[in-house]
Amino acid sequence: MNMSAHLRNGLVGLHSVRRWRPSLRLSVGLLAVAVVVGMAVVLAEVVAGHLRSIAADAAVHNVEAIVRGYVDPQVDEGSLALDALPEPGISDELERLIVAGDIRVISIWSRDARIVYSTAAELRGRRFSIDDLVARAFLGTSISAYAVNQDHSEGTPGPTDTQPVLQIFVPIRGLVDGDPIGVYEVEQDARPIEDRVETTRRDVFLLALAAATVLLIILAVAFAGTSALLGRQNRLLRARAETERLLGVDLRRSEERFRSLVRSSSDVILIIDADGTIGYESPAVARVLGYDPEERVGTSAYDAIHDADVAWIRSLIADISTRTGAEAAADFRARHADGSWRWLQATAKNLLNDPAVSAIVVNYRDITDRRALEEQLRYQAFHDALSGLPNRALFMDRLDHALTRARRDQSAVAVLFLDLDDFKSVNDGLGHGAGDELLVSVAERLNRTLRDADTAARMGGDEFAILLEDAHDKHASVEIAERILEVLRAPFTVQGQHVRIRGSVGIALYTDPEQTADELLRHADVAMYAAKSQGKDRLMVFQPDVHLVTIDRHQLKADLHLALDNGEFTLLYQPVVDLESTTITGVEALIRWQHPRRGLIGPTEFIPLAEESGMIVPVGRWVLAEACRQGQAWQEGAARPLTMSVNLSARQIDDIGLIDDVAAALRDSGLDPALLTLEITESVLLSDMEVVMARLRALKSLGVRLAIDDFGTGYSSLSYLRNLPVDVLKIDRSFVAAVDSGTAERALVRSIVSLAQILGLETVAEGIEEPSQLAALRSAGAQFGQGFLFAEPLDAHRVPAALARVTSCARPRRRAASPAPRRGRRPVRAGITSTS
Repeated sequence: MNMSAHLRNGLVGLHSVRRWRPSLRLSVGLLAVAVVVGMAVVLAEVVAGHLRSIAADAAVHNVEAIVRGYVDPQVDEGSLALDALPEPGISDELERLIVAGDIRVISIWSRDARIVYSTAAELRGRRFSIDDLVARAFLGTSISAYAVNQDHSEGTPGPTDTQPVLQIFVPIRGLVDGDPIGVYEVEQDARPIEDRVETTRRDVFLLALAAATVLLIILAVAFAGTSALLGRQNRLLRARAETERLLGVDLRRSEERFRSLVRSSSDVILIIDADGTIGYESPAVARVLGYDPEERVGTSAYDAIHDADVAWIRSLIADISTRTGAEAAADFRARHADGSWRWLQATAKNLLNDPAVSAIVVNYRDITDRRALEEQLRYQAFHDALSGLPNRALFMDRLDHALTRARRDQSAVAVLFLDLDDFKSVNDGLGHGAGDELLVSVAERLNRTLRDADTAARMGGDEFAILLEDAHDKHASVEIAERILEVLRAPFTVQGQHVRIRGSVGIALYTDPEQTADELLRHADVAMYAAKSQGKDRLMVFQPDVHLVTIDRHQLKADLHLALDNGEFTLLYQPVVDLESTTITGVEALIRWQHPRRGLIGPTEFIPLAEESGMIVPVGRWVLAEACRQGQAWQEGAARPLTMSVNLSARQIDDIGLIDDVAAALRDSGLDPALLTLEITESVLLSDMEVVMARLRALKSLGVRLAIDDFGTGYSSLSYLRNLPVDVLKIDRSFVAAVDSGTAERALVRSIVSLAQILGLETVAEGIEEPSQLAALRSAGAQFGQGFLFAEPLDAHRVPAALARVTSCARPRRRAASPAPRRGRRPVRAGITSTS
């Protein structure tokens, strides 16, 4: 057959195609209609999805506003504690939130995976597994998800019927460090959202369909005008393609195209036989591994694979070699020409039985950067970004594994929980940058102190946990804890300054095969708080009675929130006298708590709890108002003005509302500001001096007097005193107790008095109990004093009788219920300070 015959056959074929053209147009038209409808459906679904997402975000913000405004003020760590009694106020607030609106169920999770409060009675008090949504909420992220209701009776939290709902999870943040202490789970009726979404989907679909239809008509008109030209060009192209095919042009072009693709491919194409000998490797190997592809031919592909990976790669290739067409994928390390190791991702296919190939074809690429990023992300997920120590997630994982081994091998495990004492003062005094630098230094010291097998982790804030494996006995754990406390006592250098920090350590020992990692860590935490309550800078081994003490402490903290509303606080007043005449010139207001079950509680028990919980601010506000009211009542019938002294805590000084509180107390009571003395401790000066000075000057502008309490035991320097707007120095009772015992002690008190006189300040000596102390103080030049030598703290109704007389220098007669303290005993005070 000659060339002309071939061309005739080709033209006959083209005429056949022309006869079927209407069918082709019909197919194209149907395809266009399908595309139009499909695009309309897709567009409608995209818009519906965006609308559903926007509605979910709006619902989250709405729920956050509701729970922050109505529920958050009543929730704290105490109300979510393991053994805390449910608070009716929280439950009532939750019930009110579901009366109106779309909220159907609202629950509160605690950190130990319990639902503590819920409007669904079957969920209250039950423990559930924490899924991804709840876990993300515990990490501080508000999140939502659409769901179909489930049955609560099956033991799962969630809705109670088959209607669509929006589940919303909002973190509950603690008052102290802002970390999540619980999670709100809100189930909101999603039907209104779904109705709006469905309406929008339908409208968008119809609009998109109409627009696409118009466009299709325009295209059809345009197509009709150009179809003849396109048909003619198509016939010419087909004829030319048929001719080129007959001449072998297509084959050569395909070969050239294939070679070009192989040469320019970013992936390496490797052809090997069943035993790994390289038959061909594409030029991309020079870029990926730095080798000349020609030099690799005939060598073994396994020569460049890492020793740790070569055995299983051989096994994988051998496996697919036995199965025609089998494929396998693998990630492994291979040596680069420069000697470094690169991670490769490879896919191998068995084409040994394909006559055109007769080999195994491997495609691989360099994924070193991706693997490095994955390793970095994995490291960040399980390590603290600041200190580089393992985080809570990694610590709990290692603790779980350690307990598993301990149950199997009968080995010992101990957990230490470390909390830095007074770390807040570093942040407040030097800034958060210095605090972060200090935490990094603490982490370094912990790593140097511990054994290689031990794990130190940062749990958050200034809290660290240490896992001790193979801790042979209690003494070994105690020795390590003592070593940690000792290394912390050495000064740290932070931003060029020497900083001293201490720590409190709780120890929990693995003693029961039923113990879980959470329980062991919680026991160590309880023991740590017990160590703090006994004076800090010490360790405590967990015992069951320690747990009871901690529970009692949490209960007292919970009661403290109700004490102010229930009017359980009362004030006593200790007279301040002129040391020369022993005339009463003023009183100091001291707080007591009349607990309904425990009776009268001294400030040493509840003031630290008030400081921790933040209740110190409203309690201090009440003390100010009550003291000013009572002081003004006494002025009206007194023969001489009577000063009123009130203690301020560091938390009150930090509170931006302090100035308004003092002004309101003076205004409401009518007390002359000059008769009110506000006492601050030297520890307040550790905070930001600019803020403290601004607050003190604002207080002075109200006309009140300021005093430094417990002077001589803190951090005041002469430069501070010279600049502070204070009027009074109160000499600490520790100096007064020894003033009559020797020349050096009297000289120390005399130097304090002289300093006050130089600065134009009054002096008040605290804790005077003996006539000899009074005589020594008079000799030193002290002006005023207070103590049991003159009078004990008095109820308000006993103060007028004391004002009507002048006290003698002898110890007053005591009631049987209030025996005189022994010499040197520090009487319990109740000012609103952390040391009171």
